[in-house]
Order: sequence, then C-alpha cells, then structure tokens
Amino acid sequence: MKRVLFLITLSLLINVSCSSDKKKSKKEQFEPVKLQEIVEQGQFKRLWTKKLPDSKKSYGYKLIPFVDNKNVYVASQNGDVMMFDLETGSQKWSVDLDQELSAGPGVGVNALLLGTPEGEVIALSKNDGSLLWKVKVSSEILSPPVIDNQLAIVRAQDGRVYALDTRNGDRKWLFDTNIPNLTLRGNSTPIVRAGRVYIGFDNGKVAAIKQESGDVIWLQNVVDSKGKTELARIVDIDGDMALISTDLYLSSAVGKTIAVATESGRVMWSKDLGSAAGVSASRNHLYIVDKDSNVRALNRTDGTEEWKTTGYKNRLLNKPIFYLGDIIISDLEGYVHVLDGENGNTIARTRMGKSSFYSNPVGSGSILLAYNKDGTLTAFEYSR
Repeated sequence: MKRVLFLITLSLLINVSCSSDKKKSKKEQFEPVKLQEIVEQGQFKRLWTKKLPDSKKSYGYKLIPFVDNKNVYVASQNGDVMMFDLETGSQKWSVDLDQELSAGPGVGVNALLLGTPEGEVIALSKNDGSLLWKVKVSSEILSPPVIDNQLAIVRAQDGRVYALDTRNGDRKWLFDTNIPNLTLRGNSTPIVRAGRVYIGFDNGKVAAIKQESGDVIWLQNVVDSKGKTELARIVDIDGDMALISTDLYLSSAVGKTIAVATESGRVMWSKDLGSAAGVSASRNHLYIVDKDSNVRALNRTDGTEEWKTTGYKNRLLNKPIFYLGDIIISDLEGYVHVLDGENGNTIARTRMGKSSFYSNPVGSGSILLAYNKDGTLTAFEYSR
C-alpha cells in the first residue's frame, strides 16, 4: 500500500512539474528578449518633454502627434487636446473634451479632427481648440482622419469610408466594403495624393478612389485569403502603406509585402514577408517588422531582402522609419533604437518612457516626437 501511495504521489509530482514546465515554457515563448549591450555611436538630444494623461485599454488606438509647420497637435485618450511649439515645447492652447478619444488628430488648413470609440468625429479650430462641429459615423474610429483641400477622409472600423466637409461636417460621399467577421483590431491610415484616396482594408483589398466625388478608380484584391479557418484567413492591411511616385507599397498580417501600380491596381511583385505594423520607404528600400520583431530591409524594385536584424524578438516593435540615412524603431518598454541604414546593426538606444508607444516616432526635418502610452511626449534629435 505504501508503495502504491508513493507511486501515486510521485506521479502527481511529475505531472505538476511537467504542467509547470509547460506553462513556464509557454510564457517564455512570448517573453520579450532582453536587450543586448551595444557600442553607442552618435547621440540623442532631447529638446523637451511633456507629461500628458496616461492611457488605459487603448489597443488599436492611433493617437499620433501631428506636426504642422512649427506646431505640434496631440491628444490623450481621456480627451485632452493640446498645441505645442515644435522647437521649444511651449504650450499654445489646451482643451478638455471630457470624452474618450481613439484616433487623431488629423490637421487641415483651419481645423483638426479627432475620432472616438463611439464613432463620433470631432472638429476643433486650429487656432484655439474651440469646437467647430461633431458628426456621428457608423462605428468606432481607429485611424486618424486625413484632411486635404477642406475634405476629411474618415475611416470607420466596419469598413465604411466617409468624406466630410471640414467646414461643417457635411458628408460628401461614402464608400463601403464588406469586411470579414474576424479581423485584427486596428486600421491603416488612408493616403490622399494628387486627387486620389488609397485605402487598404481588412479583407485584403486596396481601393483607389477619386477624392472629390468618391468614384472608385479601381478596387483590387491584392492579398488572397486561402486558409481553411477564419483565423487562417486573416489578411488585414492594418499597417500604414507607403506611396512613392506611382508605386504603392503595403504589408499584410498574413505575411505578404506587395508593390501595387497606382494607375491600375496591378500587383507588380509580392514577397512572403509581411507585417501588421505596415511598411515605410526610402528612395531605394522598404522597411518592415515581421511577426517575430525582426527588422527587414527590402529592395523597392523587386522586394529582395537586403538585410535582416534579429535580437528584438517579442518586443512588439512599431513600424521602422527612415531618418537621415538610418532606421529608427521603438518597442513595448519605451525604448527607441537606431539601426545603421546600411546593414541593420543597432548603433544607439535610449528610453523615452516606461510603456509602449502609440506609433513610431513622427516629426519634421531632424526633429522627431515619441508619444508613450504612459503620457510621455518627447521631442528629440539624433546625430552620428
């Protein structure tokens, strides 16, 4: 009997130990890799820092600072909207909308627009932040409105795209497309260029639409969904696209990076390397972060991979940006990293805050802005 009890106890201990090891192993599988020490090259220069209200449960929100000449417009999740001087950080005005914000601001000639989780579009005066108008659309807004020629392009989560007059909120046109039942949370920001609106959708399609009339120029299925299950068929184009000359570049959650001809929507090339974070471009290259947080540089002409940076596994990197010949990335712990644009080696690093960022750093000229979800807004420069 004692032997039986001993064996049962031993068996239970082994099972508990194995179960614990499996849980530990699963946890370690998604644990962010520790950063390796590097030889610092060049230096960061912090121009100014502001502490805004922090964010909670804001997954998919894009509250991205907007730089307009020498002014910075920024919003917090709890409804604070502010305008700062880009070079000095001095505050020019601030308003409290007393409601949750999920996207924006989008800035035009006279107005700035913000979106809410309830699908409300809010327009404020650029000069003092006073309320101009409010309009309700069909569902929550997760990407910043884009304003061009007093026409705001607003994308809703349900696949509808609205064109609103920035002077009064009147709807000029509506584009609608069917999206799958199961999609990733988030939307790419529309691109408005030369009288056209380019939009990537959760169903793997890309549309080119006439800006003034809303007429469809072309609508192409550029990412196929061939999986056997809904999960396997997720082909969302949630990351921002890049447009250079007549070439449109996009990356999909399904693991595809694609070049599309803007005149016809024809796919020029496609590579089995993709990113939910989107794609950025320089004169000769495209830059993406894959599902394992590897940074990859691709040749713009044919998508050939030119270098790959490892060492950031599970650090949930934002989209890389091209900055004065180098690449800047940011991660879930508030670090900003600089990669050598020629080979992808990490050459500099600093910490801007203690949480993840709303997006990759944005800016104008040599000045960049990093906006953490803990409310830290930092203006900085980097030089070799």
